[in-house]
Amino acid sequence: MAVFLNLKSASAQRRQMILGTIIMIAGLVLFWVAPAEAEGNCPPGYFPIGGGSAGWEGCAPMGPSSGGNRGSSDSGPSHQITSVPRRPTDLGFMAAAYHTDTGAYWVSIKVKTLEAAKARVLDACNKATGGGCHIAAQLGGSAQIYISEDGMGQRYIEGAVGNDMLLNPDVSMRSCLKNSFGCDFYTVYNADVIFLDIDPAIDQSKDFFPIVKLNQIKWAMVVQPTKPTAAAHKKSWLISGSEDSEATVNRILNRCTADTGVSCTVAAYAATGQKTTDNGRVDMNGVLVHYVDPQGNNHWTSALPAPIKRKKQKSVFGGFIPRHPDPETVQERVDRLCPSKCRIIATYDALTPRLQVIEDAP
Repeated sequence: MAVFLNLKSASAQRRQMILGTIIMIAGLVLFWVAPAEAEGNCPPGYFPIGGGSAGWEGCAPMGPSSGGNRGSSDSGPSHQITSVPRRPTDLGFMAAAYHTDTGAYWVSIKVKTLEAAKARVLDACNKATGGGCHIAAQLGGSAQIYISEDGMGQRYIEGAVGNDMLLNPDVSMRSCLKNSFGCDFYTVYNADVIFLDIDPAIDQSKDFFPIVKLNQIKWAMVVQPTKPTAAAHKKSWLISGSEDSEATVNRILNRCTADTGVSCTVAAYAATGQKTTDNGRVDMNGVLVHYVDPQGNNHWTSALPAPIKRKKQKSVFGGFIPRHPDPETVQERVDRLCPSKCRIIATYDALTPRLQVIEDAP
């Protein structure tokens, strides 16, 4: 119900009386309502005082007639301040797990112990993939977990605490930039508060698990002997279109060793994956590039057959994250890696099944 008053038609004395009545009614309303609303933050029978610019906080007793049974003899809240500890809280633990052959990841935050956080993400990852998952990050307190993508859609996961946390987008991509190309910042997960004095049976954790069908990665790898022999002279062994990274690398290394009689090592790899672009998640097909420098030395690297139309990513601090001048296409990669003009011999995509021996180009 609303009451409208015409103050202009009343005398000055009448206006003062009306205003005084309004102020008194408002004071009574605040007197009765504020303690009731405050009881959620202070114990029953107390109301909050201080805080804000006062620089301190506490709770004061409402008196013996509080709780809606206030009598005429109630003189209102006491001015005695009783310090009441706030509900104890802490920044929970967080962890991230991944599976090499899916490109997917599992993150949990607000977990009460580090071991529980690790077990939570590992269990979820292994159930979804059938096993073979690894912990990528495990942190507690003031921390963040960053996810970056390379040009082939492979994920790079890194955790940081304190001063190493995200001050600029470069920090979250250092692993990707060190090991791959076409890197972009994807997302960040922040630590969050857990309450320590509630029922331990209540699960306060928060999970960020894949909700779509997992993408199965296909791999391309090229290996070379670690020592020159007659059988190994000027040759490389290449495999592509194969799932299961561990089985793939073992297969091609064993073939190289069987052919040459010496141990072999991976020279370069490429993969299929899904990259975040302006058109959503797009299937990518990385390629292995065979090229020769002006001195006649043969080399291998990985690249993309065409440039990516990347989706703009926003920083957690606002604004768009600047792009790195990171070469991604075949010619850009060769130009970056070769100090002078190099000759591209061939490219081999990751999706096509093959197993062959590649002779060095003259």
